[in-house]
Amino acid sequence: MQVFKSYFKIMKKQLSTLIIYGVMFITITLVITFAILRGNSDDFTVSKVPVLLINNDGDNEFIEAFTSYLKDYVEYIDVEDNEEARKDAFFYHEVNYILTIPEGFTEGFLRGDEALLIKEILPDRMEAVQSVDSAIDNYLNMARVYISYNPRVGMSELTNFLKMNPVSETEVIIDSGKKDTLNAAEFNTYYFNYLGYIMIVCFILGVSTVMMSFHGLEVRRRQFASPVSSRSFNIQLILANLVFVSVYLLIFIIVGYLCNPFRRFDLNLVLTWINAFIFALVALCISYLVGISIKGKNAVQAVSTVVSLGLAFLSGMFVPQQFLGSAVIRVASFLPSYWYVKANNTIGSLSNFSIKNLTPIFQYMAVQIGFVAVLLALIMVVAKRKRQVTT
Repeated sequence: MQVFKSYFKIMKKQLSTLIIYGVMFITITLVITFAILRGNSDDFTVSKVPVLLINNDGDNEFIEAFTSYLKDYVEYIDVEDNEEARKDAFFYHEVNYILTIPEGFTEGFLRGDEALLIKEILPDRMEAVQSVDSAIDNYLNMARVYISYNPRVGMSELTNFLKMNPVSETEVIIDSGKKDTLNAAEFNTYYFNYLGYIMIVCFILGVSTVMMSFHGLEVRRRQFASPVSSRSFNIQLILANLVFVSVYLLIFIIVGYLCNPFRRFDLNLVLTWINAFIFALVALCISYLVGISIKGKNAVQAVSTVVSLGLAFLSGMFVPQQFLGSAVIRVASFLPSYWYVKANNTIGSLSNFSIKNLTPIFQYMAVQIGFVAVLLALIMVVAKRKRQVTT
């Protein structure tokens, strides 16, 4: 196993650089973790949702009692009475919820008609405003039940009944259990998305340098003259690369699990680990190809920076994919890192593990495996040309 041992002797020279990148990544992870913990120090209190209330039904006892009841769950925000101001408030997250009471709502509600409120909610705030939806539904459902047993009830009587019989807040308390799961999935998604960048840059710096050393012209000629066969030489190199990648990835998997403030072992986490291992193989193949293609060691640093940052910015590792333009997405779809991030995002939002929901994730993983096959073919072509030059 002389080749295997030589691999790690050469790798030691790059160890300091790999450790620096690893420590920087872990430090950033810890900073994010502490920020999350501080932000969730009040998990057992009800956070009021900023709401814009538009009352087109006019003032009456029922509306006043209803809006007064909601003050325990919302913070009413004043916005100019025009469409542009409302859109701006929505866009800049000054309000997360716009509740419109349509004209004739009270009259229709008292008659027992299906009177509906108009709700506008930001897509990325759906979970945060569930307490408001639950509060509204509870209040109106209790009012409907009372009206169904007292069809001729007046507005004052109904309002007095609701004031004397406070609506239960049970649903708001139960929902707190869901938030931990969501945060755990979000943390894993962001962590492993950023980890993709670290794997690319570190593997290129480490693996490429070693491969360049082993595939130099003088080394290859000595190898042909040595008692070690080409088959044994290549097997030992492949084994050494797999050991390095597996150990490096395992360290970050353990760190990611320990740093997650909502530590939870579930199928989402296992799928994320599998996806990370597949992408690690992609990064390994890229690094191997760079190592046997580039002649100068000084060029490795430049290539690692360009390739890692290019893949990271285009694929959504740094900027979420939903914020990337359509042209960027089209270009990114030809990159393995795009499918890695897409798989992570899908896994993070997964709650129902049906075949229908799991199929897209396995398809994204299969695309990455396809990139591995293509890269391996390119490696074989380049390696064959190297052997021809040597002989």
